[in-house]
Amino acid sequence: MRGGHFQNGQYRKLAAKEMGLVYGDFEKRLLTDETAFSSGGRELALVVLGGSAAYRYGERTGTAAHRDVLYLPIEETITLKGQATVLCYGAPCTRRTAFRHIVFEEVAADERHKRYGSAAQNTARHVYNCIDDTFDSSRLLMGFCDGAPGGWTAWPPHEHGKAREEIYYYTGMEDGFALQCVYDDLAEGDAVRMVREGDLIAIPGGYHPNVGCPKTGIHYLFCMVSVKEGDRRFMDLTVQKEFGDKLE
Repeated sequence: MRGGHFQNGQYRKLAAKEMGLVYGDFEKRLLTDETAFSSGGRELALVVLGGSAAYRYGERTGTAAHRDVLYLPIEETITLKGQATVLCYGAPCTRRTAFRHIVFEEVAADERHKRYGSAAQNTARHVYNCIDDTFDSSRLLMGFCDGAPGGWTAWPPHEHGKAREEIYYYTGMEDGFALQCVYDDLAEGDAVRMVREGDLIAIPGGYHPNVGCPKTGIHYLFCMVSVKEGDRRFMDLTVQKEFGDKLE
């Protein structure tokens, strides 16, 4: 399969090269004791799942709930403590940005919450753009996608060319499963992979539609990483012409 597939298992860090990528890296940590995350020369997005985490960033403190995102600028450290899984997405950055606590409930309640597709075509889904193209980051675009049971997302099939690579982490599917496609051409024989709760697919390029089983649907966290710093137009993509002319 063109996209790298990593099954749920140990909590570990994946370098970009391990996933077949150039820029984006990924780490999954289980919080037990107080844990420090340092950005170095990368901008980081820390996503809290399955619990909550109290954080300390300089003099600032707070609590990040399920699906909240903590954005950390370069050369900074944040300390987290609580009972939760934390996903850490990083990308090289040369520009100073600002720390942000992105509250998922606020994203869900405003214009960052988008609805695409249609129930008639079984493509209806909710997209929550936690880090969108108006957010002051350098390379990262990030959010959640919730598909309907048995429904398709990332439809019609589209690709980001040489502008962006992407990582999908599947969460919220419980004991269900989904099918993820990654391909350049429909003739490719290994274009489909089964994914389940906690799996990850790295997408260096190519079309990447997916479909969830009727029991639970498909649910995932997406993180796009721009090749060129500052080039972060969310809808800058190419739809596969056999299936449509725009993303709806």
